[in-house]
Amino acid sequence: MNEVKADGYLPSFWEDDYCQIEIASFENKEYILKTIRQISDLANNSRTDFGFTETFGRGQMPIKTYSKEIRTYYLDKLLTEFEFEKAKSINYDSHKILNCETGSIKAYGFSNFTIFFDTQDEFVKNIWLSISLIVSVRQYDLIQSALYCLGEECEMVLIDWNSLELFDLRDRTQIDKYLNDYWK
Repeated sequence: MNEVKADGYLPSFWEDDYCQIEIASFENKEYILKTIRQISDLANNSRTDFGFTETFGRGQMPIKTYSKEIRTYYLDKLLTEFEFEKAKSINYDSHKILNCETGSIKAYGFSNFTIFFDTQDEFVKNIWLSISLIVSVRQYDLIQSALYCLGEECEMVLIDWNSLELFDLRDRTQIDKYLNDYWK
């Protein structure tokens, strides 16, 4: 069993959060917008007083993040340069501890913002976020700069499937629009 220091950075990840706030290749933009419209239509047509009568399975993106050949060490270096703490472990579904050093899922961030990614060989397979209230200007600036760098260098977008919004990470204004919902 992994030992986790009580004062260490231990991000939490629920199975249902996997790729709910996703960073994906810009080339998927049209597919993402089409999927957002389909989800909105389905939600509007299946809404009841108690929830929804239908669900929507998103499936895989046409251009997988893995095909971008983003190396794990590149993302590690990028995030640590922006002072994101590297997690040694992840609290998975509140009852299992995943080892980031030997497992395929990695996590970097702060107590209120984490970038997760899973790997296959030396490449990044998927990237997703967990975010809550951002309370310092410094942290906001580091998060914004890291996301912008991912957008510029890797041509990535952020999709929040919870709110059905798409943000181009090559545009600081769009990043600000997204992060402002989490700003104190």
